[in-house]
Amino acid sequence: MYGKKLAYTVKIKDIKPIEGADKIELATVMDYTVVVKKNEFQPGDIAMYIEVDSVLPDGLDPVLKQKYEDIKSGKDLPNATKDEIKAALDAVQAQSKYPYFEFLRDKKFKIKSMKLSKFGVISQGILFRLDTVGITEKLGTDVDLSNRFNVTEIVQDAEEAGLVQEPRNKFFKFMMKFSWFRKLKLGVKFKCDWKNEWPGKSDEENVQKIFSKMKAQYGDKEWVATEKLEGQNITVYSYTTRGWFGRKKKKIGVCSRTRCLPEKGFGAPFWNTVKRLRYDEKVKKIPGEWFCRGEHIGPGIQGNIYNLPRTEIRFFDFYQKKDGKFVKLNFEESIEFSKKWDLPFVPVLDEHYVLPETAQKMLEQSDKNTVFGNNLNHKREGFVLRLRDDYNVSFKVKNPFYSI
Repeated sequence: MYGKKLAYTVKIKDIKPIEGADKIELATVMDYTVVVKKNEFQPGDIAMYIEVDSVLPDGLDPVLKQKYEDIKSGKDLPNATKDEIKAALDAVQAQSKYPYFEFLRDKKFKIKSMKLSKFGVISQGILFRLDTVGITEKLGTDVDLSNRFNVTEIVQDAEEAGLVQEPRNKFFKFMMKFSWFRKLKLGVKFKCDWKNEWPGKSDEENVQKIFSKMKAQYGDKEWVATEKLEGQNITVYSYTTRGWFGRKKKKIGVCSRTRCLPEKGFGAPFWNTVKRLRYDEKVKKIPGEWFCRGEHIGPGIQGNIYNLPRTEIRFFDFYQKKDGKFVKLNFEESIEFSKKWDLPFVPVLDEHYVLPETAQKMLEQSDKNTVFGNNLNHKREGFVLRLRDDYNVSFKVKNPFYSI
């Protein structure tokens, strides 16, 4: 979810050698595996961990950045040797506000999953020693350092991030990927209008964060595995108001992951799909008040990896309001409800999934093709697990090698 904790302190759980590697080894934090330099960390060390799909800040001001590019391109020091050019580049990078991030400049400071096929290991995220990044105070685990180091998240979809505040066009959507443009255009992020009585915002934890806890707590209990579709989180909900003379009147609303959406402006694409598929009418007919959450997919959304001709919605959670609170339906109830009211469900991969011994095994299982849409050769984003005995317990397994 956009706005989540991206850089934080962790305790090194384990360090293992990588067969055939002389200069690197494999660190384990939570259930993430991260390639690190040999002897850089020891089990029990506190380190700063930065998650995949994070963007570290560029510490060079515009003048220094231009100087760096001019040296690298040969515009400056055209007759210099390779060693002289390297020394000049190092001198510029040493003036960075964040010199310890400069080795990632060629990667545009983006943190992505890496598969070291030669050694058969996966590295997810990056680890820094606290003293390397200038932290001298003693810190415990799970201290959020995202703001301290200006770490941001890669924005694939500005609307999904809750950043678009006017009708979109291709240029606007492209520019919204740049933080400087978002700040210039929007000033500050929108004020969230999520109602306290609603279910919590949808964003399951990654398997690497909670696998050990889930395995210990639920052992061999069964889970429901559904495909994690690549799109925009959407909710169609019903509510009751009172009109003239106190008469009750049922209405429909639409939400993205983070806020209520108007029918016009930035909310129009969501509403247009809801109305075209008549989900507003269908949800309105259901007795009581409901909160129906799903994924908005198709043309213009996250690359339309499913090659759909028109936008669609696939639902995965249904909540009924009882005694002033929203209660989630379990799996069997959800399937029956979706069929009865013609609200199509997300693809079910396994109704009786049992957790394997390691999170890494689940990551391997996630690296398969989608079973949905018209592009079955495309890798799936991953899958979501919900406990059969308690559908409120859930987490996600993101394919580490998925890309739009």
